[in-house]
Amino acid sequence: MTLTAKVFAFGVVLQYEGDVDDRVAYFADVRTILNRTPPDQVMGPTEIREIDVTAVHESASKPEFVRMKLQFQCSNVLSMDMTSGKSSENKNKVPAGNPVTFRIGPGSYKLRRSDLKTEAVAVSDWKTSSAPMLVKAGTIACNDIEFDKALHAAIKRDTFDFDGFGKRIAKLGLPEDLPLIGETLPSEFLDFAWENFWWDKVLAKKRPDPSGKWAKPLSEADKQAAIEKLKRKQQELEAGTASLQANLLASLKSTKAEIQADLEVAKNAGQHPDGSKMNKFEAKLAAVFMGQLEQKVVNTMGNPEGVNQVANTRFLRYSAWWEQQGVTVYGAQGVVGGDPGGYAECYAEFRIQPNAQGEWRVDDIIVKGDYPLQMLPLMLFEMLWKTVAILLVILPAWLDHRMTPELQGLFNECIGIVVTYVVMPWRYVWARYFLHPGEAWRKPHSDDLGAARGLL
Repeated sequence: MTLTAKVFAFGVVLQYEGDVDDRVAYFADVRTILNRTPPDQVMGPTEIREIDVTAVHESASKPEFVRMKLQFQCSNVLSMDMTSGKSSENKNKVPAGNPVTFRIGPGSYKLRRSDLKTEAVAVSDWKTSSAPMLVKAGTIACNDIEFDKALHAAIKRDTFDFDGFGKRIAKLGLPEDLPLIGETLPSEFLDFAWENFWWDKVLAKKRPDPSGKWAKPLSEADKQAAIEKLKRKQQELEAGTASLQANLLASLKSTKAEIQADLEVAKNAGQHPDGSKMNKFEAKLAAVFMGQLEQKVVNTMGNPEGVNQVANTRFLRYSAWWEQQGVTVYGAQGVVGGDPGGYAECYAEFRIQPNAQGEWRVDDIIVKGDYPLQMLPLMLFEMLWKTVAILLVILPAWLDHRMTPELQGLFNECIGIVVTYVVMPWRYVWARYFLHPGEAWRKPHSDDLGAARGLL
């Protein structure tokens, strides 16, 4: 079982600074603080701690964001004399809030604004600074155990003790009202900054956009909906930290629902809700989709061919079918071969039900097929051309932001082929079409054999 990354995942708004048109927001991902101390310095007076910090820029002349692997020299609580093997308390520990010694470590990169391509950021030399952002980041990195304990102590089921958390981190020298958010990835920090800090530029269509990524044309209805959404976010932001706290609580509740769904799936792996055993195709799909949100099914499989709802149960159906005419080949000896043709169909049906939080999640999956083995060549051909269409036509267009309604329609038609990959009897295909020798259309006639011997 794999639990969602948000179980203990939080982002921190470290610093927000700068003048209009040149503002920058700094975020830290506090999920994991790494120890980068060289082996020959382990148990010495100083250790190296690394924290991921993302700087999101407003200025058109700067990158969209810079993801920095910031490394800090931290005083070790205990140091060991490698000669005698005795440990002692480090009396020279730097108090939190004092200047920090840092560098930009390997693995840092930036997202260029011009073409939205990543570019490596060079490793820097060690420097000392008392910049507020660096001091806060260094305090969290050098006191990662205490900071992590404060986070864990504040999580109480689906609520968060903001006051208690603030008091605990204040003892480390951090601001008591340090904003916590549910976002942790650079792309999420980027969206957060533009939706919460610089929303007025988005409304005025003044967001720097040399790549054309953010200038997608909107219908009037979509435009009004976006404006209302941004206005609501701004009103929440102006209300203070309440909006950030509400955002974090929503993330905690969603995380709790995902954990419960994962536990339920693990407990009933390979079984339908009624206790009956899933077939191997259903089990494969269940491993991916069981307990997941309805939107994930649609995002992965495309729009369903059929949607039915009865009371609090919704059914999403995906199917594929093939039809081939029968062919009969006649020779001098009568019928010598052919293909019986036929009709084949397979479908996958996802049963969706709301959980206690009102989220529609996958509750059951049924996969059935009805096809003769003679239809396999046609099924393989169908899979081939649809896969080629997705990989060589649709995917390059999507990566280059050249999707059109026609290509979207082709994608919706082709994506259902995923089901066929799951239900295809691959061992039979391999044995029948790759390992099995070719067969003659008819057995040699005795007269033909005699004539052949006469020629030898």
